[in-house]
Amino acid sequence: MMPFLLAEFALLENKLPLYVYCVGSHEQKHLLRPDGYPTHQIFLSRSGTGIFRIAGSRDMVMSPGTMLILPAGIPHEYFADQSEDAWELGFVAFGGPTAGSILAHLGNQKATILKKTQFQLYWHKLESLWQLINLNGESGYWEASRKMYDFLLTILGDQTTEESNQRIKPVGQSNPALQEAIKFIHDHYNERLQLSNLARAVGYSVQHFHRLFVAIYGLSPMLYIQQIRMRRSIQLFEENPTITVEKVAQQLGMETSYFIRMFKRTYGQTPKQYFK
Repeated sequence: MMPFLLAEFALLENKLPLYVYCVGSHEQKHLLRPDGYPTHQIFLSRSGTGIFRIAGSRDMVMSPGTMLILPAGIPHEYFADQSEDAWELGFVAFGGPTAGSILAHLGNQKATILKKTQFQLYWHKLESLWQLINLNGESGYWEASRKMYDFLLTILGDQTTEESNQRIKPVGQSNPALQEAIKFIHDHYNERLQLSNLARAVGYSVQHFHRLFVAIYGLSPMLYIQQIRMRRSIQLFEENPTITVEKVAQQLGMETSYFIRMFKRTYGQTPKQYFK
């Protein structure tokens, strides 16, 4: 547990474009906020189950491994599900001139189920914020601002990746030749694939193949291949926690340095940082 920490920091909110207002985690009791909260909030449900009730919306269940992002000023209440064990809820509240614009990119107010690795990463960032402020006092708030920005960018990056992954599944009937190309990619993603070879394999010119692929799948063939490789890398790391970065890169048919660069571009961190 991380006891509630309120950031009393000598009007630094007037100096910092993004600041931490409070942070912590505890066994959550019933809280009613008819006027909302003065700053934006991120909630992480670690164990047990709770109910979030937001004005004008259906009740939301927050089970272990879920996250909720709640803008400032929205009336709400939340409480533990009495039929479950104690509800451990982590939270961080943040504000500042840039907070609203960042929040606008983070989607609506719905409880989001996170992948195991995502939740562990987010909880680690929450703990880092708490420890930084708890140990360093006012001097820690400047670094906390940087860490909060990193936290928000990580969430945004993960959401963007998920949206891209969903676009891989096209709406409606796909072109049979492109379905063949997709099957070929999934069978040979760990080989050196070139756009010209893919186009030739399905009987299209490079230009027509690329244009048709983007129109149906919403991204280029080479970006599709990259996403397949990155998702496969996550699977490899999760299936074998002792596997090396070099071995994963080898199984994906990529040079190690290039793999690390593409992983960081996709997930915002190097593989070692991501799974630390």
